[in-house]
Amino acid sequence: MIGLVTNVQKGLINVYIEEELKEIKCILRGKLFNQLQKTKSLVVVGDYVEFEKTQGNKGVIKEIKSRKTKLVRRGAGKKGKHMEQILASNIDQALLVFSVKDPSYKTNLIDRYIIAAKHGGIEPIIIFNKIDLVDKKLIEEDIKLYRENNYKVFITSTFTGEGIEEVKKILNNKISVFTGISGVGKSSLVNSILNDNLAKTGEISSSLYKGKHTTTSSSVYFIPQGGKIIDIPGLREFGIISDKHEIEETFKDIFEISKRCKFRNCSHTKEPECAVKIAVEEGKISEKRYRNFIKLKQDC
Repeated sequence: MIGLVTNVQKGLINVYIEEELKEIKCILRGKLFNQLQKTKSLVVVGDYVEFEKTQGNKGVIKEIKSRKTKLVRRGAGKKGKHMEQILASNIDQALLVFSVKDPSYKTNLIDRYIIAAKHGGIEPIIIFNKIDLVDKKLIEEDIKLYRENNYKVFITSTFTGEGIEEVKKILNNKISVFTGISGVGKSSLVNSILNDNLAKTGEISSSLYKGKHTTTSSSVYFIPQGGKIIDIPGLREFGIISDKHEIEETFKDIFEISKRCKFRNCSHTKEPECAVKIAVEEGKISEKRYRNFIKLKQDC
């Protein structure tokens, strides 16, 4: 039988059987179990697996099907620096959730998430959440910047309901992952979209303003009109695994200007007659966006 992985926790894997409209708990068969000891990304939410039923509402996974797309980050900490951690798979679009306040977003992190989505073959969609907490004019410049670079941008509030219906429309018949750091309101957004309290919510940590983890493991929710939502836990670190092409795709405005640089391999930091640095000086590229671009190039 073929099923969809909806939750992975402590060696137990929830698999949804579409034909029967139910989930069963599965474990990994011998060789796969041994591989699990070497990589945490062996089986992730969104994977399709082949399994066989055993006694009761249980099963054994025999094979993990190849992934069409995947959301990946670099492993956390020094040990994980060169390791790939897959957060979810077989996704159509990634809803990158950032709050305008408590905690406030940083454009450098938005760019990292965009690059990670592109790296995995996923369409990135930006959501500025908690808009009820600030004057919208304060983020208009960033909204305009991302829209001019051809990204879908939504402004939402679960308190006032602003933007919720617009987000609902883009989820129909798509597999969507909601991701972001802790405390940005991902789970509250999922609740609003589903009109239910299926996703747990919690209070922000006032001491750190990074938020408490409210989703402890990735879960899949089914949209009545068709489509699926994958809600993954809030992340404190988001190191990217990428290449030059994906950074160029993310910073198309800077890349186009860079074609006018004197040197083909210009690093845009110290070379003379650098078109990018000239554009920054003339105000055509913001200093903040330029710094984000250079830092991401160095990190990759």
